[in-house]
Amino acid sequence: MMRDSGFLFEHGALPLAAPPPTPQNAGSLRKSSHELELGRAAEHLVCADLLLGGWSAFHTAQGMAYDLVVDVSGRIIRVQVKATLHPRHPQPKMRANPAYFFSIKRAGRGATRLYRDDEFDIYALVAVDRRLIAYFAKAELPTQLITMRIPGGRYGLGGKGEREFEGASFGRALAVMDELAKSRNHVVSKATES
Repeated sequence: MMRDSGFLFEHGALPLAAPPPTPQNAGSLRKSSHELELGRAAEHLVCADLLLGGWSAFHTAQGMAYDLVVDVSGRIIRVQVKATLHPRHPQPKMRANPAYFFSIKRAGRGATRLYRDDEFDIYALVAVDRRLIAYFAKAELPTQLITMRIPGGRYGLGGKGEREFEGASFGRALAVMDELAKSRNHVVSKATES
């Protein structure tokens, strides 16, 4: 199978996944179960994408602060997967184009805990309905909410929290992570010299 511009599956090869119907009397247990299933599906998509891209990727145990690890020449890169099932309209009354939204700074059931700076290295943001994955170094996402534009959509100028799926590969995120670490080390070494 030939991959189209870094996407996991051939463009248009798979149908969009429709949101599952919610039973009328579904309680919080069903919602929690659905969220866990969505997260697991996204983790498997990311792991498959990394493996098909030639990276050595592995799932972690339940309860870890990150979802996957990637062995990059003996160096362990920790990946936190965030998923959403379908795009939403941010302001439906204003007819804004739909986009994917990811809340990235909180963890745990009910998003009650903030992530620490040292818990993982890279985010993998997954749009499950289109099987799209974007990778970002943790340090390059400064806001709590990230908006991912739908490929091919028409949008105006974006803010600091808007990103694109195109070009957001794992290799790019790894390079950005290394560059940011290098510049931080350079600043620290300059400060200690003074």
